[in-house]
Amino acid sequence: MVDLILYQITQTNPALIPTNATLVDSVRQANVSAEYKQDILELVLREAGPKSVLSIGQGISNVGHDPIWHAAVRSASPNVVFDKWHRFEAYGHSRNRLRIKHTHSKRASFQRYSVGGGKPTTPENLLICGLIIALLEVNGCSGLRCDMPLEGGSTYCVYQDGRFTIPKDISLLNSTTWAIEWQMFSARTNIEKPQAELPDIPMPRTCKSTMRKSVESVARFLVSDVSRQWKVAELAREAGQSTRSLQRQLSEAKLSFSQLVRLVRIHHACHLLESSSAPITGIGYCTGFSDSAHFSRDFRASMGMTPSDYRALF
Repeated sequence: MVDLILYQITQTNPALIPTNATLVDSVRQANVSAEYKQDILELVLREAGPKSVLSIGQGISNVGHDPIWHAAVRSASPNVVFDKWHRFEAYGHSRNRLRIKHTHSKRASFQRYSVGGGKPTTPENLLICGLIIALLEVNGCSGLRCDMPLEGGSTYCVYQDGRFTIPKDISLLNSTTWAIEWQMFSARTNIEKPQAELPDIPMPRTCKSTMRKSVESVARFLVSDVSRQWKVAELAREAGQSTRSLQRQLSEAKLSFSQLVRLVRIHHACHLLESSSAPITGIGYCTGFSDSAHFSRDFRASMGMTPSDYRALF
């Protein structure tokens, strides 16, 4: 998150970058204090204004190949975007979180809240609002409009037609809640193919070649978005099959749905551990594991060593 903030400020307001601020070293500095991020956001709000904070999320496609953001911009629907966001907050044990209600196919409401005391600050709220807008747009939502409530019960449109606007008196704006509507959703078709190849999928020698190809075809959908919390019915639908047909197919290949998902996740985790300097916790998140302990446990069971030990080999 800090890298995204610093990258976008560098592009739009380079004079605001503190002299001691550098991009986060993901190997040596996987965690950055909340106070550090808050100080930077307060500076941007004070010196460049609230629109600059809202606009930070617009740099998400250009910040560089970070596995977490890479996973975030590869979502098949708004619901998948929201599911990934919730898991991102839980995985990082975020103190300030976002409550999302997808009440309509083209509308969702959002509310910021804190766990364990305190409350989210205005610049943090604006940052998250702008980031959610950017995530929805980059994943295929068009015609977005975002409204925030004002004191007195009315609302103010903070985003429409690709532009952010803010009332003259920002103190009248309730930045803890907002609603986003979009006119249309069209899943991206220009997503690049995953860098990691398919894992070797163990199947009985008696399996026909057509069966092997069919299972591998299904696995490609998992590889296309490893961070997604796949359900068997969703995978079947993506593959153009019925749930029963997919389950029968996997059964004939002596595989369960959970085994196939775990196999793809571990394979992709190995690829990232070998080829990137991303934090191990981030790799666990973007390969679909529910938390770091789950990632470490499953990785050790599959590979016979911890993710840290595996990375050390390379």
